[in-house]
Amino acid sequence: MHICVYGVILIIILFVSLLIFVYKLRRNRKIEVNGKSVFITGCDRGFGYHIAKQLSTLGFQVFAGCLDINGVGAKELANFSKSVHPVQIDVTKEQDVSDALKFVEDTIQDKGLWAVINNAGVASYVECEWCPLDVYQRMIDVNLTGVIRVTKAFLPLVRKTQGRVVTVASLAGRNGLPGFSAYTATKFGIIGFSECLRREMKKFNVKVITIEPSMYKTNITNENVIIAQNKELWEKCPDEIKNAYGEHYFNDFLVKIKENILDLTANKDIAQVIDAIEDAICCQYPDTKYVPGFRTSFESFIYSLLPVSIQDLTVSLVMKYVSKPCQMTTLNKNK
Repeated sequence: MHICVYGVILIIILFVSLLIFVYKLRRNRKIEVNGKSVFITGCDRGFGYHIAKQLSTLGFQVFAGCLDINGVGAKELANFSKSVHPVQIDVTKEQDVSDALKFVEDTIQDKGLWAVINNAGVASYVECEWCPLDVYQRMIDVNLTGVIRVTKAFLPLVRKTQGRVVTVASLAGRNGLPGFSAYTATKFGIIGFSECLRREMKKFNVKVITIEPSMYKTNITNENVIIAQNKELWEKCPDEIKNAYGEHYFNDFLVKIKENILDLTANKDIAQVIDAIEDAICCQYPDTKYVPGFRTSFESFIYSLLPVSIQDLTVSLVMKYVSKPCQMTTLNKNK
């Protein structure tokens, strides 16, 4: 009896090992680059800047979309390699996207585009009640509508090569945190858009992939910029909101920004994100979703299994807020 049980266990172990071996074998297969072309948005700095260089080094012809074609990042990319072509593009402007598309089409002729990488994005760390609608709209225009606009424009070229649409989303698109409502809403949106598009494009053998990193040390997470924005928006708040929260709460929020942002962005190794994007472009059988970094991927998986009430408790402990708003202090005193 014991021998039979051990035999079954051994067979299961061998079967699982075989599956892992086959999976890794498939995952290690790379496409032949052969001068394939890719278009990337948000290459002025950060992830876009570095992936443009990395893909160029691998032999891709890179069209590096930059918000400021005369900026430092665009000039450095132009000097980096003849295979990198900086392209002026503001993803919120239809004309910019049309002009960028025409430049790419004129350059590649009838070869098609292997991949479009939606990387351009903006962020804010502001609580909902003192975050005006124009900030929300800016997030939507760049992070969501911009992604859709660029994807729709370049999709015919990608269909031609049965290539890839890769979008840099965020773990914020899976988990909402205090202060990130505007940013998170757009990231939820592009993950949903990508899921729908992935299933629509399957019939064309086009792979649609999301990169979902945690927060990294980039210009988008500069705590000094975030604090300055909060002070400006707080000053413009209606008195009712200021009275409800109180100056002590707002000041504590500013202190905690640095602590929380630094804690959440402790990972300075942006190479994890760059490598994930590279894999999504170069792997013959890429994943549909990448969460860069083993620890982040594991923690995100465990967090997703927790009941919502435990998730809320976890967020409260991690974000480390201590002050109570004035309104709650007054109500508690009057009880």
